[in-house]
Amino acid sequence: MSVEELLTRLLAAVLAGGAIGLERQIHGRPAGLRTHVLVCAGACIAVTAGMLAARLYPGLGMDAGRIAAGVITGVGFLGAGTIVHYREGVGGLTTAACIWFVAMTGMLAGYGFYLFTFMATVLALAVLLLLDFLEDRLPSASYWRLRVRFSEVDYPGSEASCRDVIRKHGVIIKSSTVSLGDRTAELSFVL
Repeated sequence: MSVEELLTRLLAAVLAGGAIGLERQIHGRPAGLRTHVLVCAGACIAVTAGMLAARLYPGLGMDAGRIAAGVITGVGFLGAGTIVHYREGVGGLTTAACIWFVAMTGMLAGYGFYLFTFMATVLALAVLLLLDFLEDRLPSASYWRLRVRFSEVDYPGSEASCRDVIRKHGVIIKSSTVSLGDRTAELSFVL
């Protein structure tokens, strides 16, 4: 493999990771341009180095496929670190998927599959840009939890009154539970 070929593979990975990372950077995501370029280029280097080692040292049993499997596993852990659980939900899933995707794209460049690298980059950008635009226009379901506490004396009939008020505002009740405590009652609704 010539030096020009090595540089071409590395440049293809840097451009692919950079294009995807730029979109993430513009949208203010935690893993942006530099992270995506480094992950993509790193995956390219790992695969290319494995291929070179297999050619230079055939007796060592080097396998670019095993190196690729290591990249897939390692990047999975890196991406998992970007996922955060909030009280309202989970964040960072798209960033984690992007990190994993650019590593795979880097491996494509490392194997010398330039057209596939380009197509993967275009696909990722289309998903990130076009589907983001579409997601904002799709209807989505939101869930809330409503808890209402009553004294034991006020509770009889209160559940029906609460249901009427909720429905009057056009909100759908998915489920409800009642907890009775020391002279109190708590209604819990999932809306």
